[in-house]
Amino acid sequence: MDHVAAAAERADRLGPMLGTFLHRFPTVDAGADGPLRGTLIGVKDVVAVAGAPSTCQSVVHDADWWADRDATVVARLRAAGALIVGKTTMGEHALSRPDPEAPFPVPRNPWDPHRFTGGSSCGSANGIPAGFFDAGIGTDSNGSIRIPAALCGVTGLKPTQGLLPATGVRPLARSVETTGPLARTARECARLLAVMADRPAELSRPPLADLAGVRVGVPGDLVRYAAALTEDTAAAFDAALDELRAAGAQVVDVPFDEAFPLFAAQLVTMLVEAFEVHGAQLRARWSDYGRPFRWNVALGGVLPAETYLRAQRVRGWGADALRARLRDVDVVATPAWPSGAPRYDDQASLQMISFLPSAWSAVGFPALALPMGVDGDGMPLSLQLAAAPGRDFELAAVADVYQRRTGWHEREPKLEVVTDLASVCVPEAPADGVDPVRRERLARAFGELGVPLGDGDLDQVTMTWTKVEALAGVLPELPVDVPPFAAHPAG
Repeated sequence: MDHVAAAAERADRLGPMLGTFLHRFPTVDAGADGPLRGTLIGVKDVVAVAGAPSTCQSVVHDADWWADRDATVVARLRAAGALIVGKTTMGEHALSRPDPEAPFPVPRNPWDPHRFTGGSSCGSANGIPAGFFDAGIGTDSNGSIRIPAALCGVTGLKPTQGLLPATGVRPLARSVETTGPLARTARECARLLAVMADRPAELSRPPLADLAGVRVGVPGDLVRYAAALTEDTAAAFDAALDELRAAGAQVVDVPFDEAFPLFAAQLVTMLVEAFEVHGAQLRARWSDYGRPFRWNVALGGVLPAETYLRAQRVRGWGADALRARLRDVDVVATPAWPSGAPRYDDQASLQMISFLPSAWSAVGFPALALPMGVDGDGMPLSLQLAAAPGRDFELAAVADVYQRRTGWHEREPKLEVVTDLASVCVPEAPADGVDPVRRERLARAFGELGVPLGDGDLDQVTMTWTKVEALAGVLPELPVDVPPFAAHPAG
């Protein structure tokens, strides 16, 4: 059985259980001549592909948007010989986890279908180890490529902000999101990125023999004391650093005082910009959106303008500080996520958020997640490497050296059809866990906005708002001459 037929057979047999596809395309040829000839690719449903609507895994979508046209990055992949095999499942409109009451497949982890894939580029990640396609295309606004890559045991690259064209990609939060590739290896991600970015010279970049002369910065105190790592993740990260040292890298401690302010700035930015995109439809079709999505995005409508503007200045301050730090080291290393994938019926673990991916989204720098080990349940653990803007291919080359010395990316799950799957939890606000004063204040604010929250919605939104308000409170006061963030793809 050839590669295309074997992938199709696996997708027929296992795809419904894993919830990978929203739409599948027939493959009728080997693809155009080019560097990606015959490469099978799944594309996140936020990216336009001719022949299927871009639903963004939501009933609230425009079926005529970019109808029968490819996004620019998809057109470039086709021209290089890639075969697009399907549109993949995702977090609704690229935010939040699935609502089990929505009429869409629930994406599940190929290493244990009872577990979450990470969001929001879910299907573009879980279809790779399942053998449905060779690579995936996702988008990343707050870790949405790197977190699914981490939890599904593949490699995912968030490129420099602005490196890839956004034409034909439906927006969530315009100033922080980017399209990017997922694959088994960093080398393959770099090949895909070279095609998507129209950088043909990068296809012939020679691999690094070792990491001699490469300086790897590690924010040790932040990782040890603030990242809430499991013991398995901490041990795997230490082993990964040892492997980088053995490859010739110099591992040095670096400060990362910007992490939590950037985490807050990223969240504020994403919520406000997402509400700008979806506010009118939230007013008109509130109950048609999935619950996790609407509970989060609604908050962007009540965040004060001064909080958003302060977040933009914090992003600029953080980008300047990290750009200066990355003149002294070549990459910064942390875990990509604090743990392995949580079960869908584990409410507390599903609600975990982490600053580890967020800082790099806030400043628009390239960051890459790659397998670095497994936990006690056999679930993948992931290393994150980040670099200065415009250093995407150098970043992938460092990761490639690590992967040539390790075999974590070569593991394959032993998949069987499971019918009795863990149900998906949806957060519920405890009756005694909602501040009545804050609840009433939010009720008035949403009433003024014209957003029609029900009682159950209001309890959940109030509980979520408490966390957002606390995070927004860590945005520092900065001197008046600190400018807001502006992306600089060339570095």
